[in-house]
Amino acid sequence: MKRLLFSALIACLTLALTAGAVEWHWRSRNYLPGIIDSQDLWAQQRARLTRTGKRPIALIGASRTLYSVDLQVLRERLPAYEPVMLALDANPAMASLRDLAADQDFDGVVICDIDGLGLWRITWELQQAYVAHYHRQWTISRDVHRRMLNVWQQHALISRSDFSLLRSLVRWWNKEAEPFRPHVRLTSMREGFIDYTLTDTSVHRRELEAHLAKYGGKLPGPVPAQWLADLAEVRNWVQAIQQRGGRVIFYATPISGLRRQVEEATYPRPQFWDRLADATGAQTLHADDVPALRDFPLPDESHIDYRDKPRYTALLIDALTARTPL
Repeated sequence: MKRLLFSALIACLTLALTAGAVEWHWRSRNYLPGIIDSQDLWAQQRARLTRTGKRPIALIGASRTLYSVDLQVLRERLPAYEPVMLALDANPAMASLRDLAADQDFDGVVICDIDGLGLWRITWELQQAYVAHYHRQWTISRDVHRRMLNVWQQHALISRSDFSLLRSLVRWWNKEAEPFRPHVRLTSMREGFIDYTLTDTSVHRRELEAHLAKYGGKLPGPVPAQWLADLAEVRNWVQAIQQRGGRVIFYATPISGLRRQVEEATYPRPQFWDRLADATGAQTLHADDVPALRDFPLPDESHIDYRDKPRYTALLIDALTARTPL
């Protein structure tokens, strides 16, 4: 029995030392640990909306909110509120807005990052898988597991599959190139950061150009009349939140360069955005109406470097409170 315990102890010690060596190796190459997003992580934040202790601000939308809004600045500038990040990369927000409208316990503020494409009915279901996961599968045990996983991912680079012990050995044996070096990271609160010193922004431009080549230089888009008619359903969602004392604010984030040209060509503002407030009954804010936001530096014509997040968030708060105090 003692021999067995001794062997087990040696095996555990060997494994720990090997894992530590792998961790040290990759950290010496300037790789850092980070949170990996998942439906459970999103659900964990979604659950906070009705138990923050303060009035919640639900931040919904896509990457332009996920990687641009500084949660700590929001807390400092609006101390009566608790921001909750529910934005999802590459997924417009309408399924989340519909879910909040149906939630009788939610009476907070919704800041919804949206554009003409995100308001087109064919994109409304893109976040529904996350909403369904929260309602059907989110449990206390999943919450506990995700909390432990957050700690593990925050402190251990080898928690990522690219850096696991086995994958590192295979990479070394096959003499493969080093793992992809991410230029984005998340916190356990799902706040995102982009470091544009670690990526080539021309890649994003080329991807957009290739996409446009498939559609004749324009983004796919709806007929304005049908787009507007579909917003009658959105108006019901907005009213449901307002009737509980909540608010919905639709926000068009700043864009520039080719992205701006394409957006203006596909969704001319007089036919689309300028009709949104009347169609939905929600408050709206367009970055073009605030010079400081309109002209904010955007390295890839769409997103903000993490170093600029505090200033951008402060400008956004100023613009929102100047129109209607929060």
